[in-house]
Formats: sequence, structure tokens, C-alpha cells
Amino acid sequence: LVAAKFNGLSLDTKKFDPQKDARKPDFLAKNPTGKVPYLETDMGCIFSSNAIAKYVATCREDKALYGKCFDDECLIDTWTEFCTQELEVPLMCWVYPTMGLMESDSKATSEAQADVKKALGVMEEQLKKSSFLIGDFVTLADIVLVCSLREGFSRVFDSAFRKPFPKVTAWFEKCCKMPQFSSVFGEVKLCAAAQKPVAVLKEFLPPARGEKKPQQQQPAAAAKKEAKSVSPAAAKAAAAPAAASGGGDADAQIKAVGDEIRTLKEKLKAEGLSGKKIND
Repeated sequence: LVAAKFNGLSLDTKKFDPQKDARKPDFLAKNPTGKVPYLETDMGCIFSSNAIAKYVATCREDKALYGKCFDDECLIDTWTEFCTQELEVPLMCWVYPTMGLMESDSKATSEAQADVKKALGVMEEQLKKSSFLIGDFVTLADIVLVCSLREGFSRVFDSAFRKPFPKVTAWFEKCCKMPQFSSVFGEVKLCAAAQKPVAVLKEFLPPARGEKKPQQQQPAAAAKKEAKSVSPAAAKAAAAPAAASGGGDADAQIKAVGDEIRTLKEKLKAEGLSGKKIND
């Protein structure tokens, strides 16, 4: 949405309920991953945040949101990959527990904080050389990283954590004050004290360990149970009087029992039971 604001584009947005909308056939037909966000275009759906952002950024060559030359494009790709690989995952591990989206783990949080510091250190060195990540103008690289860092700056990056990164902090605040950012974010305030983890929201709770859903009896198993109740004992019982009567009547009765057993076997096979299990 921020990229669209820079390029003067209007995108229609819709509310999405993951509990209901994610299972709808028309949604899955449009978006094979079953996730959001996704962008519907005349050529089909584009999914994943970075792919959508790149599509929107390249819609207007005159705006240079995706750079002014081939070298710029390569640098932008470098920073978007940096954001995905080096920053987003550890930042989520640190921030999500404060939002009730996942359980907190002190060891994982400590490691995540160290990884975030390392990533911000790389950005700090780059922003000592230029006002924005690839030069003196805003590009998609700045947009992607500002969007990823917003929750960090507003929830967990307190003044002590921000102190070693003055260039990154100044760059972030400058971007957030731009109308293209503020019209999407609203006012972004730097956190005074890092938020603590909270209880995981009900809809994000993992299933309890060892919890098993009651299993319904499978049709094949039920049929097998029925088969055991009638054969082979039932077949022998039916064949015995037939043998006692002798002659053609006996042959006819034996044939009838055999036909009954064959019919039952065919029924069980159709329901997925193997021949060995039927005979057992």
C-alpha cells in the first residue's frame, strides 16, 4: 500500500477472516498458497508481500521507486532479500509473543535480539553513507524495511536498544513522517519501554500435546467386523444342512452360500479392505 501511494496508484482492499475466508473454494482457486496478502490483476493473482510490492513499484518507471538503472535494481533486490533473510524472522520471534501471536521462549528471544542487533548494525553502516538505503531517494528497499521494522520500533526497541543505531532510527522516523507512509501507518511512536510477552490469543493457541480427536469407526472396519460374524462359521453352518439333505438340493444350497460369501467379499473390497484381511 505504501508503494502504491508513492506511485499514485489506488488499490482496493478487503477485510479477510482467516477462520472463514481461507477455506472458501473461490479464494483457494485464486490463491494456491491459501495465504494473504495477494493481489488480483487482469493477468491473475500475485501472492507474497515482496512480489506484490515489486509489481506495484515497477508499474511507474517515471517514479524510480524500483531504481533509476540496472545497478539500482540489483541493490534494491539485495536489501529486500536482506530484510527477508536477516531481519524478519528474528524480529517476529521477539515481537510476536508481545502481541499474543506465539508462545514466548526466553532463549529464542535472546537469540532473536542478537540477530536483530546484527542486522541493524549492517543498516547503520549503510545509512552513514547515504540518506536512504541505495542513495538520496526513497526506493522499494526503504519501504520494505520500514514496514518490517514498524512493530519493532513501536513495541520493543526502547531507547537503550536504539542508542547504537542513531542513523537507522533517524531514517525510520523520517520515512514514517512522509505522507505516503503516514497515510497507511498513521502516527508511529517510538516505544518508551519494551513490551513484555502476553498470553497467546485463543485462536493462535497450538493444540495440546497428546490430545487426540475421537475416531469414528471406519466403514471398512465395520464391514470387516460384520464379515467375521458371519464367516467362516456361518458358511460352515449353512453348508452342513445342505450336505445332510444330499443330491441336487445340497449342491444348490452350497452354491447359494458360496455366492453369498463372494458377494460379501466384493463389498468389502470396494470399501478398501484387502483380500488378506477379509480372509482373516
